[in-house]
Amino acid sequence: ICFAFGSFPERATDGSLQSEDWTLNMEICDIINETEDGPKDAIRAVKKRLNGNKNYREVMLTLTVLETCVKNCGYRFHAFVTTRDFIDGILVKIISPKNNPPAIVQDKVLALVQVWTGFLVLTVQ
Repeated sequence: ICFAFGSFPERATDGSLQSEDWTLNMEICDIINETEDGPKDAIRAVKKRLNGNKNYREVMLTLTVLETCVKNCGYRFHAFVTTRDFIDGILVKIISPKNNPPAIVQDKVLALVQVWTGFLVLTVQ
């Protein structure tokens, strides 16, 4: 994880959190928007938190961070989120029957992709 992010991604997605830490989530967005490698480093951190994680509380918090970043960061971040590598390699993998995720995780991933489809189309126009 990039030096600029420090422990923000881990702290924002710690499974022991009772609820989302919106201040921390917005700080992550600020770093993404203010640093050259912010989008790339953020996606790397998100992938690391999601890939093979069976702590579904952490997965849900990570998906919320991701959702917050899509809504508050620009095209440079969106370009990483919309790659086949990220969609198929990470998001689809999370909801794969092989991983047997809870319905809440499946619903969250599907809802995010649906919202992003409309949101990103509007952003590009």
